[in-house]
Amino acid sequence: MIPLALVWLAATPDSARDSLPTTLDGLQQRVDSILQATHTPAAGIALIQGDTVLWAGGLGKADVASGRAADENTLFRIGSTSKAFAAMAILRLVRDGKLTLDTPVRQLVPEIRFENRWEATDPVRVVHLLEHTTGWDDFALKDYGNNDSTPLTLRQGLDWNPVPRVSRWRPGTRFAYNNAGPAVAAYIVERLEGRPFEELVQAWLFDPIGMRTASYLRTDLVRRRGATLYHNDGVTPFPYWHILVRPAGSINASPLDMAAYLRFLLGRGTVNGQEVLRRAELERMEHPASGLGARAGLTTGYGLHLYSKVDSGFVWYGHDGGVAGGLTDLAYLPGQGVGYAVMINTASGEAYKAIGRLLRRFLTSGLTPQPVPPAARLAPALRAAYTGWFRPDNPRRQDMYFLERLLGLTRVRPGDTLLVEMPLLESPDTLVAVSDRLFRPTHTAAVVLALTSDSSNGEPVSMQSGEFGPSLHRIATPVAWLELGLAGLWTLGMALTLLFALVWVPRWLFRRLRGSPHLMVRTWPLLATLVIAMVVGITILTTDDPFATLARPTVWSVGLFLLTLGYPLLSVAGLYSSLRVPTAEVRPAIRLHALGCSLLNLVASGYLLGYGVIGWRPWA
Repeated sequence: MIPLALVWLAATPDSARDSLPTTLDGLQQRVDSILQATHTPAAGIALIQGDTVLWAGGLGKADVASGRAADENTLFRIGSTSKAFAAMAILRLVRDGKLTLDTPVRQLVPEIRFENRWEATDPVRVVHLLEHTTGWDDFALKDYGNNDSTPLTLRQGLDWNPVPRVSRWRPGTRFAYNNAGPAVAAYIVERLEGRPFEELVQAWLFDPIGMRTASYLRTDLVRRRGATLYHNDGVTPFPYWHILVRPAGSINASPLDMAAYLRFLLGRGTVNGQEVLRRAELERMEHPASGLGARAGLTTGYGLHLYSKVDSGFVWYGHDGGVAGGLTDLAYLPGQGVGYAVMINTASGEAYKAIGRLLRRFLTSGLTPQPVPPAARLAPALRAAYTGWFRPDNPRRQDMYFLERLLGLTRVRPGDTLLVEMPLLESPDTLVAVSDRLFRPTHTAAVVLALTSDSSNGEPVSMQSGEFGPSLHRIATPVAWLELGLAGLWTLGMALTLLFALVWVPRWLFRRLRGSPHLMVRTWPLLATLVIAMVVGITILTTDDPFATLARPTVWSVGLFLLTLGYPLLSVAGLYSSLRVPTAEVRPAIRLHALGCSLLNLVASGYLLGYGVIGWRPWA
């Protein structure tokens, strides 16, 4: 639900890299040590092998103040792991002949507002809602910050802020995760069936699957058994979050509920001999079909609210989830018949990574990954076309694209059988060709990258990743170097401004510069640099709870708004001052530094203005 970096393959703490436990007792002890090391009060875990529940229980404290222990009945928030139930409900209607995955959304629910300038030829279809290929922006901060406990109806939640529901590219081409899609899909189910979505899921899915205590709402049972969610200190609690559109991420579930859900997934839709979902329907959920990458042959990626990820040679299916103060990871290997769910009551990425990695290693101990296919050769013309710089073009949140389009720059070098991706801020990644346009990791059989043509969106040379990676299109090499050069000079200019200030500001304080003319030539670039530093500082300080600090007018959010307005004004003042001062009255080096920094600040101001950062109101 909350923007959550997918960190399965990131470096893990030493506790997860030690020798692998061989017993459940040893595994529980290792998980408990991770909780203690990361100040995470509790975890709920379900571990499945075949049709057997190896472990469904809790560790640690569900509530720190009262000392209530976590157990198999403790209810955790599972965040976006909830989304799959909207997809399953849609598939039920498909089976009943009430719609198809290709039915245009506007035909089913014309009252739901969204914009798509390609609607006449490329309408937003039901499948796009479920595979995140609508092109819509994700929720605004104020949507995440809404905590109305009424509770709102699904229609009220969707009408709260329709502004982000604008297709930024042709629907059915690029992936961009957003929380509106599953909510609109759930509303379609509700509208066609004439009953609240939560009631339908209870009757169609929770009850037959055996998820006896799962709930979208804060019921009396949730109040009694729910795990308190905490800030990363493991002590300060978050209030219960009444999510604006519950199908996107509101479910409360216990380890026993998640064990039942995993048995259902590993049983290919059948529980205790009862078919809840057809095998083909579940398999369709696990694989994408509507985006450019899927059409090019990608076998990994985001399906109908289930996705696949590659780890240590195995392709895991499932979905993660995050709410304020809680993270969930659910994953399973259908071919090997193993799966797990882990739910923690802080947003500790360290604990999330370490426990998930540990559980995957434990479940796959002794299993052999699928053999990798031989490498294929790339045609010289294709190698030439895809050599160079690429830019991401499918931002999840458009208001952050000003950073992503620069920091996500990637250099690509195809070889005879290999393709090397060199992201600007990450380690290079080497992939092996399995055909002239499809690539796999070096030690894994699964295809994770496709060379595509996004001509319908004006980008004939593009690349699509099947693992939540960006969609990339090629840009001219001089453009890449120009942008990187300007960004580097701007950063260097700010650094020199601060270093320069360490010299002249103390001298000014001790009255050694009081007689110097045109002191503001030095001051304006310093003030502009300090504004940027303050914006970065506020962003870092509000990371732990951005919804409380930025999703409404507060000192922090209003401060960001005023600082972004002040930055271009200070840049103009600096340029005016450095140009106006007579050459003979200021040292050439000081004048040149002020002029260069002010020009770079103006360029940066224009860039930020073009992406809506200047005058940004986080609460709007």
